[in-house]
Amino acid sequence: MDKYSLSVIVPVYNAESTLQHCLESILNQSYGDFELILVDDGSVDRSADLCDIYAQRDSRVKVIHQKNVGPYQARKIGAKEASGGILTFSDADDWLDADTYEAAMQIFREYNPDILIYTYTYGENKEGNHLYDEGLYCEEEIRNKIIPGMMYDFVSGKRGVDPSLCCKLIKKDLFVQVTESVRDRITLGDDALVTYPAICKAKSIYMYNKALYHYTSNSFSCTHTYPLERVNEVKAFQNNVSRLFDEMDMFSQMKYQVDNYVRSFIAMMTKSWYGIELSPILYCLPYKLIQKESKVFIYGAGSVGKSYINELKLTHYAQ
Repeated sequence: MDKYSLSVIVPVYNAESTLQHCLESILNQSYGDFELILVDDGSVDRSADLCDIYAQRDSRVKVIHQKNVGPYQARKIGAKEASGGILTFSDADDWLDADTYEAAMQIFREYNPDILIYTYTYGENKEGNHLYDEGLYCEEEIRNKIIPGMMYDFVSGKRGVDPSLCCKLIKKDLFVQVTESVRDRITLGDDALVTYPAICKAKSIYMYNKALYHYTSNSFSCTHTYPLERVNEVKAFQNNVSRLFDEMDMFSQMKYQVDNYVRSFIAMMTKSWYGIELSPILYCLPYKLIQKESKVFIYGAGSVGKSYINELKLTHYAQ
């Protein structure tokens, strides 16, 4: 039997200024039956020393020191050492509500989902969210309600499920299954490369519409900085996520969502580099005025009409 049912994994890279606040918020949880695995990912500041200090203070803390491999592979290394059957994650510069794990584990005990998804806050009391009602979703509902818009929802133009692993609990077996074949260094889209393939394989998911995790403004903004070399990181993400969907015979179904997800990275880079906004669709179909699966007649074959027709062919939203 596992010593702990829950394993918390924190990749740590040069986070000495924020690490203490993060670890205190984890170790002072009202639910204490967990292990904390700190993966020092080649830090060159005092982060490694801080990790060791906390390991000496608390028997639940385990430290792994390694050369820098990026957050995706660091989480895999942490998961390999985890004794718990349920995994959750945190970034080294964020913090959690004191009852986060208690609330999450209560849901796990009651519903036993493969994945639990909750929400988070960031910036000035802004809240991230997903586009689904709270509750348990089983295989048919996952396939028909969640997967079609999880990476890109056609109506809202947003991600139906936020990819962040920090606001999720996932069964270890499922995490290992979707990550074991990825060997590349993944630093952009590293959460998405786990979350979305895992959703496709999950037999049950619980959506919890409460913010239990808190991004600092610093950590949230860091994900939106784009030096030129990050272009190669986009390609690594695209290649791996496409391969995983292809192995599940879902590539044709997911291609449009993957294209728009990758396009969102390119759009953010273009905005960062040139101050130019890019839209994933030249002219967006007025979804709110059109009933799903209805018949649509388009008069005119100019750029607007062609854009509408192309979008309908891709999304199959209406005929």
